[in-house]
Amino acid sequence: MIDVIKPTLLLNKQKCLDNLERINTIAKKNNIKFRPHFKTHQSLEVGRWFKKFGIKSITVSSVSMAKYFSEEWDDILIAFPLNVLELDNIKVLQNKVCLSILIDSYESIDILDKKLSNKINVYLKIDVGYKRAGIRYDKIESIKKITNLLDSSDKINFKGFLSHFGNTYNSNSKDEIREVFYDSINKLEKLNNIFPDLDISIGDTPSCSIIEEYPDFISEIRPGNLIYYDLAQYKIGSCRLDDIALRVVCPIVSIYEDRSCMLIYCGSVHLSKDYILENEKKCYGYVYQGDHWSLDNKIGKIVSLSQEHGIVNLEKNEDLKIGQKVSIIPIHSCLTVDKMRELYCDNSKIETMN
Repeated sequence: MIDVIKPTLLLNKQKCLDNLERINTIAKKNNIKFRPHFKTHQSLEVGRWFKKFGIKSITVSSVSMAKYFSEEWDDILIAFPLNVLELDNIKVLQNKVCLSILIDSYESIDILDKKLSNKINVYLKIDVGYKRAGIRYDKIESIKKITNLLDSSDKINFKGFLSHFGNTYNSNSKDEIREVFYDSINKLEKLNNIFPDLDISIGDTPSCSIIEEYPDFISEIRPGNLIYYDLAQYKIGSCRLDDIALRVVCPIVSIYEDRSCMLIYCGSVHLSKDYILENEKKCYGYVYQGDHWSLDNKIGKIVSLSQEHGIVNLEKNEDLKIGQKVSIIPIHSCLTVDKMRELYCDNSKIETMN
């Protein structure tokens, strides 16, 4: 058993495998590629678990992450619009793996034409409503102009369109997730009718967790958070509490009975400052006593975070004592892993990328 004396991140491998199997089964049933996003776990060791399901292609969020995973993966998509200042590093990666990149501007094509030595796979990012990145799905003339440039380039292998239904994360129920999904799919179908025979890649954990049937024109799905899930996913209906595979274990530092709260050694440097709203109040995590993976003894919620401090409002006091350890279900597993940098699974340490 790990001797926890400070905030420590624990991982439940069986829950991870169950989550993976569920999504992989849906992908196989629909005959679409499952290209999981690895930005959540950021670990070569956890990445090997995906290989047991026959997964050969992955998604990452940066050139540095692509470099890290290129040690063990041959087919990598960087699902972030091209940063032209990293082209030298991209050229190095091209010589090692089958690399795919993302663009959403004319200028990027011109730069690729001038600076690349070898041909590279390129997807055009399409915005279907999230409004974070990409060309709007209905800007058909702009899309035609870019696709023509892509097709005419001798440095680019134009693969197709890529979209992220990120607005599913703003949903409040499974029905709202489905509504965003089908609205986004309808927009992509119009593009597919105009530009047939191109790959269409989509990816977000909420919809990939509840949608079981996909139209034939969808080529691949790219969910990432599904490996661990988190409280934010639970609140919008993507998963059950019991599906969440992460716990942050930390010590109780002080107990304030007059305020029905306690201080824990766990702050924003461990959990980030992401939160959910419950009864119009911020919640930064559910707190449990006893068995780290049991959901039977929830004692409160984290209501405030500073750098190292967490304040927990107690819903019940089960003879709590200073020095006892509690476990936390985090709001956002991607950021929690990124903050903590190391995990423990079955009493063994799992490293993540630096």
